[in-house]
Amino acid sequence: MAAELGRQNQKVLLTDLDLDAGMVAFITKTKTVYSILDAVNNLHRLDIHYWKALVSNGIPGVEIVASPLALASKIRPTDDQIRHVLAFARPHYDWTLVDLGRSLSRMALSALEEVDEVCLVTTLEVPALHQSKQIVQTLLDSGYGKNRIRLILNRAPKRLDITPGELEKMLGLPIYASVPNDYPELYETYAEGRMLSRNSELGRQIARLALKLAGMEPDKSGKKRFGLFG
Repeated sequence: MAAELGRQNQKVLLTDLDLDAGMVAFITKTKTVYSILDAVNNLHRLDIHYWKALVSNGIPGVEIVASPLALASKIRPTDDQIRHVLAFARPHYDWTLVDLGRSLSRMALSALEEVDEVCLVTTLEVPALHQSKQIVQTLLDSGYGKNRIRLILNRAPKRLDITPGELEKMLGLPIYASVPNDYPELYETYAEGRMLSRNSELGRQIARLALKLAGMEPDKSGKKRFGLFG
């Protein structure tokens, strides 16, 4: 989605806050030795010049801040540090995309205070639905507005065994978007060390999802109409 927004002449920041198993650097082939921890540990000198030294520019229109190279980092940022870094970076981009990992950690909850909308990605497997329901309830209990949560069904089969209405009743949210299952395309993408092709069906669906989230809709002339949430 970050790459697609970059193609729309938007200035995008992609931040990996999954400190245990972050995959952004691998998927984007980012080579930088710096990570989000370098920003956190240098708040006293954090200005735009220092920031530009931390980010990677491997994708047109997208700047990337990766998670630490060593998994299970022993250094855990505080809530205030995470919010400080996100608040600093935000005014310098049209869009900031943050990967919060696969669970709702304390750090993720603190980061959400700087996030306008959250995309909750799930599959139809029972454990995934169970965890998604717990995450939704935790977000609502913490005061995060229901209208700010976007439920995305990943690896969706062509025919669902459960109706959208049943899924909404189970999780308390409507399905915002569905992404089809395409293991062969993803396998080739990762094996060849490239980004997902926009010409594949999965690539087209991801592109549509990015434009929908950004409020960009094609007008009758075929040109894009831009709308930013702020």
